[in-house]
Amino acid sequence: SNLRVGWEKAEKLHLTLKFLGDIDSNELQNLTEAVEKTARQFSNFNLQISQTGVFPSKRNARILWLGVDDEHENLQKINDILETECEQKGFVNEKRKFKAHLTIGRLREPNKSKELIDRHLNKTFAAVKFEVSEIVIYESRLQKSGSIYTKYKNLNLQG
Repeated sequence: SNLRVGWEKAEKLHLTLKFLGDIDSNELQNLTEAVEKTARQFSNFNLQISQTGVFPSKRNARILWLGVDDEHENLQKINDILETECEQKGFVNEKRKFKAHLTIGRLREPNKSKELIDRHLNKTFAAVKFEVSEIVIYESRLQKSGSIYTKYKNLNLQG
């Protein structure tokens, strides 16, 4: 059944705060300023990965993800401030509710993957704790082989 899932490589795992699509160099500068302002307002904090889920729904699952336990809602707060800062710079506000997640796989044949989806959703595992210390701006380029992520800038949390 592995053939039905495009598994994400470990080094590509990330939590997306905001996805912008195609932007020009001027917009990139504006984004960088918005992220800098956001990062200055937060100190390092801990998160844990402790849950499983799918997007968009169990019936039509295409994405397998691991969820984040963020007891102090730090990621939500960062997201809220980043959205505000980005909006002030002219970026479009994200309509969907923010849901922190790590995409671990993409289903190639969702309609043939019910058993795999059930196994994923029922999986339990020991929580994985980690420290969040920076916001990274990545460039994402879509290739036939999948997305290629290139780090553009790291902005340390400085709150």
